Amino acid sequence: MSLKLVSLASGSKGNCALIYSDNTAILCDAGVSYTRISKSLKGMGFDLCDISGIVITHEHSDHVCGLKRLCDHVPLYAHPLTAKAIYDRQGVLKNYRAVDFYENGFDIGDIKVLPFRIPHDAEYPLGYTFKCGGHSVSIATDMGFATNGVFQNIKDSQVVLLESNHDVEMLMNGPYTPALKKRILSKNGHLSNDMAAVMAERLVGGKTHTIVLGHLSEQNNLPELALGAVKGRVDKLGGGVRITVALQNEISEVFETDEK
Repeated sequence: MSLKLVSLASGSKGNCALIYSDNTAILCDAGVSYTRISKSLKGMGFDLCDISGIVITHEHSDHVCGLKRLCDHVPLYAHPLTAKAIYDRQGVLKNYRAVDFYENGFDIGDIKVLPFRIPHDAEYPLGYTFKCGGHSVSIATDMGFATNGVFQNIKDSQVVLLESNHDVEMLMNGPYTPALKKRILSKNGHLSNDMAAVMAERLVGGKTHTIVLGHLSEQNNLPELALGAVKGRVDKLGGGVRITVALQNEISEVFETDEK
């Protein structure tokens, strides 16, 4: 049985991914509209009633803006501190499922959900690894730097969605205010292309066969820059790891833990 990951949207304007096995489907984040999420799922042969749960990385709007309406149909899983932060921003959220010791992990259907901490300027930001049988995929975005803890949590995943937010030169020469540039470059900000390449290099030689670069900034990055920075360094090490990019306005291909 393979585990699959599809990016429904990835970038500074909104993020949402679908992870599914033969029996269970989970959304990670809801940073685009309910209408877009529903339409994207239908295009893949899913209805909202097929989704067993949605897990949230953190409360920023590009990860939760479609959540309030989505929760009318899909159970919500989030760390209690994140859930409170979402409540403070959006009001009552239906179908919230409280999980004791959230970071210890929990099951949604036949998929094991394993949260892990990431460094970001949110209340309690998390990445996630999803496991089913001997298969696993990970989502690690919105982090100012790639900690060893993040690496330890994603290193055994066959497919990794990894942040490659900005090209530092584009950011520094771009239109953002000095304060916003400082935030993005901080240890609680976002991962640059070069830092994504460092993490990708560490994954070479392990179980990872596909790295999907995500959360690209439309202002401060280009897909070819992210791909060039990461693929160029990974290819030098050999190992056959595929590097590709998830885009803001396109549904990605289906990435499977069993390589085709």
